[in-house]
Formats: sequence, structure tokens, C-alpha cells
Amino acid sequence: MAKNNSQSKKGFWSKIFSLFQSNKNQQDLDQIKRKKEPKSFDMEWATAIDTWKKKLPTKQVSSGIVVENKKFRLTKTNDKLFRIEGEDYSVILVTDNHLYKNKDGKWTGVLFVDEGLLNQNLSKEIRSLDDFLDKQNIPRSDLFLETDTPKEDWRLVLGWERFWQEQLLLQISPNSMALVMLAIGEECKEFFKKIATDRQKRLVRDELFYLNLGNTNLSNPHSKTKNLYGFANAMKEFGTKINLIRERREKELEHGA
Repeated sequence: MAKNNSQSKKGFWSKIFSLFQSNKNQQDLDQIKRKKEPKSFDMEWATAIDTWKKKLPTKQVSSGIVVENKKFRLTKTNDKLFRIEGEDYSVILVTDNHLYKNKDGKWTGVLFVDEGLLNQNLSKEIRSLDDFLDKQNIPRSDLFLETDTPKEDWRLVLGWERFWQEQLLLQISPNSMALVMLAIGEECKEFFKKIATDRQKRLVRDELFYLNLGNTNLSNPHSKTKNLYGFANAMKEFGTKINLIRERREKELEHGA
């Protein structure tokens, strides 16, 4: 009988302990959950831009030395052209197509081309840069050739009517918009905050939040979240969408005239 009482007491205290432990575990889970919830847009932005600066040193200088140590030195000529040098090598690095106008008003820069297609087109008449780009299947949306400035000068959209600015934000995915803002900086963030709807701001804030977590979060219902190193594709998407809306806007203006 005493043995049964002992077992009963033991069972009672085990239940109390289990209940206490269960409550503690739930509190821990709730605390973890709270920590992983998105903060305000500006707080997520501040965290993301700080991480951007730490992880992408090539984006922090316009030209000059990016990294230099005992093993190698990386220098930057412009946004797409770099040189890496070591004890027994010196190599030019080109990260993408890059065209701009020089002081004489001529287009210059670097293009990636298919060598087979290049040879195929040598016998054809090439009357202009446009002809060459067409024959090599190089999209203008990747180059921003409609402006007299490098690809990153997205500011032409600032002169658009608000309707067309809103159309641009509707076209670009939230995860790409988050990366574009980080790649361009504060001016683009302010443009987005001024034009975006509350829902768009929440979606992009969530993208910044997932980027700040440092990994792909499959529970995100709105996108296939990219990491910080995917900014180049995001910028290409941004350029494509800008040219798409620009063409629609120009047709509308011509029709209205």
C-alpha cells in the first residue's frame, strides 16, 4: 500500500514537472517565433544594407582598390570591369555587358558575345551598333541604351507620371525589388516607399527579412527568395521591366498626341 502511495506521489510530481517543462518549452518557442517575425520596413532595411556592405565589397567603391592582402589585389575600373593580380598573374575580369558613351559621344565598353554567331555575322552588313546588337541577339533591356548613361542610371523613371511608376512596381517581383534597392541604394528605397502601396511595402519588407535570416525560407508564400549574391539577375529584371513600361508609356503618349 505504501508502495502504491509512493508511486502515486511520484506520478503526481512527474505530471507537475512535465506540465512546467511543457510551458517552458512553449515559452521558448514563442520567444523564438517572436524573434523571427519581421520588424518594420526601415529596421529590416537597416539590417539588410549593413549585411550588404559587409558581404559585397565590390559594390562599396566606385573605382580603385577593393581588396588587397599578401596573396592578391582586386581593383575596380568601373561597375563591370575589374583586375585581379597575384604573384604570377594579372587578369581582367568582366562581370557583365557594359556600354557607356565616352567624351566624344561614342558608345564604348565591353560585350559578351557568342563567337560562332560573331563569325556568322561577319559577312553581313553592320551599319550601326543597333544592327550589331540585333544580329548578336543582345537585348537592349540589358544595357539601358535608351539613355546616355550606364545601365545603373535608372533615374529616368523619376520623371515619369505616377501611374507609370506604379506600373513599374507592379511588374517587378518583391524579392527582386528588395535586391534592386540594396544594389542602387537609398535613392531607390525612397522612390519605392513613395510610390509603393502598403501591401507592396509589406511584401518587400518580408523579402528583406528573409534575406536577413541568411537562407532561403520555403515558407515564404510570395516568392522564391534570392540571397544577396543574386542582385545581378534582379538588376536585369529591373532593367527589362523599365524598358517594358517605357515602351508602353511612349506609345500612350504618342497615341494621346
